[in-house]
Amino acid sequence: MRTLTILLTLLPILTFAGNAKIVSGPFQGHTTSSTTKIWFLGADVQEVKCIITNVADSTDYQITNIKASNDYCFKNECPFKADLSKLREASTYTIDLYSQKTLLSSGKITTIRNYEVDDFSFLVGSCAFIGTGKDKLVKLTNSTRIFNTLAEEKEGDFMLWMGDNLYLLGGELKSKKKTLKRYTSVRKHKKLNHFMKKKFHYSTWDDHDFGPNNSDGNFEMKNLTKKVFENYWQNPNEPHPDGVYYKFNYADIEIFMLDDRFNRNDEGSDSIMLGETQLKWLKDGLKASTAAFKIIVSGNQVLNKFDDHECFYQYESERKDLFSFIKESQINGVLFFSGDRHHSEILKRQEKGTYPFYDFTVSGLTSWRHPLRGLGKEGKNEFRIGDFIVKHNYAVISISGIQHERSFKITYKDKFGKILQEHTLKQQEVSF
Repeated sequence: MRTLTILLTLLPILTFAGNAKIVSGPFQGHTTSSTTKIWFLGADVQEVKCIITNVADSTDYQITNIKASNDYCFKNECPFKADLSKLREASTYTIDLYSQKTLLSSGKITTIRNYEVDDFSFLVGSCAFIGTGKDKLVKLTNSTRIFNTLAEEKEGDFMLWMGDNLYLLGGELKSKKKTLKRYTSVRKHKKLNHFMKKKFHYSTWDDHDFGPNNSDGNFEMKNLTKKVFENYWQNPNEPHPDGVYYKFNYADIEIFMLDDRFNRNDEGSDSIMLGETQLKWLKDGLKASTAAFKIIVSGNQVLNKFDDHECFYQYESERKDLFSFIKESQINGVLFFSGDRHHSEILKRQEKGTYPFYDFTVSGLTSWRHPLRGLGKEGKNEFRIGDFIVKHNYAVISISGIQHERSFKITYKDKFGKILQEHTLKQQEVSF
């Protein structure tokens, strides 16, 4: 299998311009054969000169001045975002960041090959509690060892973060300053920062990076948390006014990252999760897609009927609308990914007149999980295939095979990289 290796490991800081420094990143966000999005966190600096140079051809270089996003700084630490274009396909560039004439950091970034069908892989995870300040003492069982494993993971061109990428707690939900403090503190976490520089990253959110536990779109600070989220990630496309949802293609798959919070309304008899605009966007995207696999990512599970916890299955009107649309429009290759639950499992449901639907839950990376949950009611879910995983874990998704006969494989791994469970399905198994 061909695995794209993305090198973004920075060399040690060489010199300082006064107190200016890079305290997190840079890491790559959405990346194509000719573009990439860069994010980093700078301290005591308002403008950084970015010089990128093609390793194979020094005549291919660019110089860009990047200004801090001043509205989203915590004290002297500010996020920086840059969109780099006119890059060469499947190329490696050095990236040097300067303050005035002083080099702050030096590393490498890459573009991908413009291929339609090839073997590749990517990583998936959710629920990453990282203690900062006093809450380190509250959840002593939260291990961040998994980020070292992810940094060493040879598989995976990119990482999908499926929500609860950090946890906003208490007063952080009512204060912009405290929200930004949490984001900057988490991004400076040594193990996480090391991993972030190894891959490029895509993310959506769930309740804990959106608002309070199990919150819906009535959360009064949602526009603030949305803006902060958008300033600390580098996802594709311009942000939607009604959420953080988007889609992107990678080879012959298409990934739809949903927002399960911003438009959600849990009040009244006809509750909604996605909202009319997002649901129409999703259906239009699925109908137009020619991808072998159409992966729909949601913070919440999609196929679980266990009603003690959140699940798209509880939003009957929207659920029926979406699944009827898939059936009537003969949309092939739909797979669901989800997080949220602090356990991992594979759910499979066969509905009349369609191929079987799968929901691959991958949770959690570091968050607390109840070790005896599998012994209760939910542990006996009739739709589960395989194991009920309560260890900290992530998943490697591998796509392989010739055109029209593609294969999908998910491999769950624990925080040390040990394989916990694997499942493979063929493209024909999820086709009409």
